[in-house]
Amino acid sequence: WRFGGVTSIEVLVRYNTFNYNSRIFDFGSGPKSDYVNLHNLGSTSTIVWSVHQGSTWKGLDTSNFDSATWTHVTVTVKGSVMKVYKNGALVGIKTDGYEPNVLTRTNHIIGATNWGGMSRYFDGTIGFVKMWHGVELTDSDASSLYLATLKRGSHFWDFRGCTTGAG
Repeated sequence: WRFGGVTSIEVLVRYNTFNYNSRIFDFGSGPKSDYVNLHNLGSTSTIVWSVHQGSTWKGLDTSNFDSATWTHVTVTVKGSVMKVYKNGALVGIKTDGYEPNVLTRTNHIIGATNWGGMSRYFDGTIGFVKMWHGVELTDSDASSLYLATLKRGSHFWDFRGCTTGAG
């Protein structure tokens, strides 16, 4: 689908292990090609929110995903400002980032990557991924979404043992 510009994305995840740069989502058209993703940094729990414009990227590394427990993360970008919220609280801001280009990306991947062998599969559970195109969620929105998730619960997809190809 076609998206870009001002964007907000909300996820609920539980990592079992922090595989190398394992993506929660990776929307793009291949490596270094206008992608937007959220992942952990290397084999650490550091949260990385990144946007490529063409083959040039800007990323915000901040806070940490929790291990073996649910983490609610909301990321936003408007103009040059990228933000990360963890469990309803603002934990990172970058003022020299940029919005994704508005275009149709060919790959919209959950739990894996456009980068092939460089990154590993997500090992854990992804409760949901929600996207707002053209909307920058506010501090209050991020907090309200987190509180609503606690109150409501969710249905979850489990990616343990997930592989590519026929099987």
